[in-house]
Amino acid sequence: MSPHILGIAGSPRKNGNTDTLLREALRGAADGGATVEFLPLRNHKMHPCIECNRCQATGRCFIQDDVQAIHDKFLAADHLVFATPIFFAGVSAQAKIVIDRCQCFWAHKHVLGKPLFDPPRPHRSALWLACCGFDKRWMFDGPRRTMKAVFNVLECPWAGELCYKHVDAQGDILGHPSALADAYQAGLALARALPIRSTP
Repeated sequence: MSPHILGIAGSPRKNGNTDTLLREALRGAADGGATVEFLPLRNHKMHPCIECNRCQATGRCFIQDDVQAIHDKFLAADHLVFATPIFFAGVSAQAKIVIDRCQCFWAHKHVLGKPLFDPPRPHRSALWLACCGFDKRWMFDGPRRTMKAVFNVLECPWAGELCYKHVDAQGDILGHPSALADAYQAGLALARALPIRSTP
């Protein structure tokens, strides 16, 4: 059975640099035999976490909006590819909303003591794609910790990352010497359960 790979587009800008990277990764995954889905967060109605802690009683988020369906997709996928631009050394607002709302999965596991998957799904994994207009690689340090934290809660071990600095204006990624090929190869590797070569 072919793996299902969910591509999460965290950019507020349609057809921006991270969208382009994500589509290339998904194209590689499809060529590798996976079924793929492109999910643009900007097209969904999402409210931020209000820290009501009601998820501690149910394991599900209390807020009724599109995040409920997005969460279901997170759990159904075999692999995740999460793409986001970097704003002020953080992930985009759209990405942060859906990440913060994953608190319900933490509550499900660590407050209610229930497994996220029964039976376990040990072959899940996640790839992170990011672009930053600034020219310092430390801009990715904070977002990387955020992404590793949410992938851990979702039980998607870290498969790798592709992070590109000095990519800002729409279309800048097209001028990068290797980014599109990197993304394609990463998607192909993810579909075939091969190691992914991350950016240095």
